[in-house]
Amino acid sequence: MGNSTAGGDSVTDAKGMADAEIARDFFGVQLHYAGVLSARAGIPLGEAIIFHTNFHRLFAYGNLGKMAPDPAFVALVSDAVALAPEARLDHLVAAYAERPADPWPADRFPFGNHFACEAPNDAGIVRIHFRNRFNTDEHGPLHASNIAQRRADLTAMFDFVASRWPDAKAINGASWLYNLEAYRRLFPADYSASRVALTGPRPIHGLSTWGQFLDFRGRAKVDVVEAFVRGLDALDVKQPWLSFPYQVLATTAPLASFRREFGV
Repeated sequence: MGNSTAGGDSVTDAKGMADAEIARDFFGVQLHYAGVLSARAGIPLGEAIIFHTNFHRLFAYGNLGKMAPDPAFVALVSDAVALAPEARLDHLVAAYAERPADPWPADRFPFGNHFACEAPNDAGIVRIHFRNRFNTDEHGPLHASNIAQRRADLTAMFDFVASRWPDAKAINGASWLYNLEAYRRLFPADYSASRVALTGPRPIHGLSTWGQFLDFRGRAKVDVVEAFVRGLDALDVKQPWLSFPYQVLATTAPLASFRREFGV
């Protein structure tokens, strides 16, 4: 398999246009949001695209929460902004076709095709993550028919956590997915019940927010996109996350809850 560095120095296994076209509507809604935010907040369009969309991560340039924007991506955005508005989306789709898939970050430990965890932080908290890769399966990863496999993935992950970091204190998550019973049912009851909406200023560039627009095949959900675009008429630039249909919910529970739930 080919790979790329975080800085994009080497790019192999590019997607190709057929796969990139799947993302066209998803890219379109992000560009639209960036345009509205730019106009309302009085910030350059390039800044809005770089820091307030999911492009930097999706294009496999890395997590802006832990790094400065990659110069190659900044140049790509500069080129896009210089184009006529109707050409920007085509430009980004074509550029995306030449990029590899965005990998799990190096500091995460993946389990199965969908889950990963981070090492405990200084407070002993382990952060967990979920993502859905583009696929052609009959059903999505959270469909009832896939619960057993998702539980098996989680059992393997928490067995790893309990064995490698037995002194870890708690498990944390943060995602729009905790709004869904189909996701919450995978976890201990106290973890799911702990959910609370994140508040306070924050950038919106992760799939923990943007992922709500995608179906399990990686295509944009037309009805969700249309409702979001209509709602941007009332965008509050001081609280832009409130314009999204689902809010990001934070969750937490002691590691002991997961040991009991998964028998590890």
